[in-house]
Amino acid sequence: MKKFLKILALSFLISKPILADSSNEFIVVETKEEKRAKYVLSNMQNDYITCYSFYKIGAEYIRKSNGDSDIIKGVEKSSNTSLKLAHEMGEIMGMTNKEMSVKVESEVKNQLNQIDNDFNNSSVLLKKYAQPCKNLIESKKNRISFWEKKAVDKFK
Repeated sequence: MKKFLKILALSFLISKPILADSSNEFIVVETKEEKRAKYVLSNMQNDYITCYSFYKIGAEYIRKSNGDSDIIKGVEKSSNTSLKLAHEMGEIMGMTNKEMSVKVESEVKNQLNQIDNDFNNSSVLLKKYAQPCKNLIESKKNRISFWEKKAVDKFK
C-alpha cells in the first residue's frame, strides 16, 4: 500500500497541467484524477488520525483503570501504527509536521470532548470507533477502495 500511495502521489505531482495567465503568474489546474487522489489521501489521513486518538485515549483509560499491561501494549501498538500511517499520508500530501500535529491535537480534543474529559465515559468512543479502527488497521485496502468510490462520485 505504501508503494501504491507513493506512486499515486508522484503521478499527482508530475502530471499537473500548468497554465500562464495574463499577469505572467502560473495557475495550476488539477485533473479529476489528482483531485480524487488528494481526496483519498486526505480522508485516509483523517481516518488514521481518528484511530490514533481513539487508541491513545483507550490506552490511557486502561492504564488509569489498572488494566492488563499486555492489553495496554497492544492498544498502544495500534495507536503508533495509526499515527505512523497518518504522517505518511501527510508527507505524501506535502504537509509539515506542525500541520499534522495540529490535526492530531484537534482530534484528540474532539474525542475527549465527546466523553466530557471523563475516561469513565470511554464506552462512547468504544461504540463509535472500535470496529472501524480495527477494520482500518487490519484491511487498509478496503478503506482505500471505500474512499476511491466516494472520490469518483464527488469528482465526476
